[in-house]
Amino acid sequence: MAMVKGAATTRAERARLTRRRMLDSAGELFIRDGYAETTMDRIADHAGVAVQTLYYTFRSKGQLLCELVEATAAGDEEVAPVAQRAWVGEMLAATSGHRLLALAVEHGADIFVRAAPLWPAVAAAVSDPHVDRYWAGVAAGRRAGQARMVARLDELGALRPGLDPDRATDVVVTIVGHDVFTNLVTRAHWSVPEYKAWLLTTLAQQLLRRPRLAPSAYADLSYSQQMTT
Repeated sequence: MAMVKGAATTRAERARLTRRRMLDSAGELFIRDGYAETTMDRIADHAGVAVQTLYYTFRSKGQLLCELVEATAAGDEEVAPVAQRAWVGEMLAATSGHRLLALAVEHGADIFVRAAPLWPAVAAAVSDPHVDRYWAGVAAGRRAGQARMVARLDELGALRPGLDPDRATDVVVTIVGHDVFTNLVTRAHWSVPEYKAWLLTTLAQQLLRRPRLAPSAYADLSYSQQMTT
């Protein structure tokens, strides 16, 4: 019985490693050659698997891209959805608006750092209905998560007087957006800590009743050296 269980575990591990190899190969080719030029045959050849295995696992190139983006953004293909991750719980449990925003910036920006190299492939694939639905779901999920963050700021009494939570969510969705990250980090070559420091400062100015940030809110985070108060 133990031998059967061990064999099953070995098969499962082999399958996991093969899946990871296919995802890694697709990512390398999508980033290097673009979505249109990267065929399923080329991905299979690069990964050292039969193209039938690739189709059996992912069904289509569009679905493969979506699963790749999801795994890359998460940092691990088996990690929990964003809303269930420990850092989100820590952020929503924060008792000051400063700390809440500082944690949101720290971890939310890291998702962009991981996923940004794949955004051109997504843009090139939006004519694929599966990719289009997936990306619409990403946008809806981002807005829902940012609305939860704003709602917590409102509960804490931290929002600027007269700032409606819906309007505040609009502001967050715009500032914490893919285009802003691309323009500042990818095109203008800001460092990620510089981007995070700018993002926290800008969000505080736009959202908070008391926008002058307490150093204790970000002292233990990766961009503390770039902050000015």
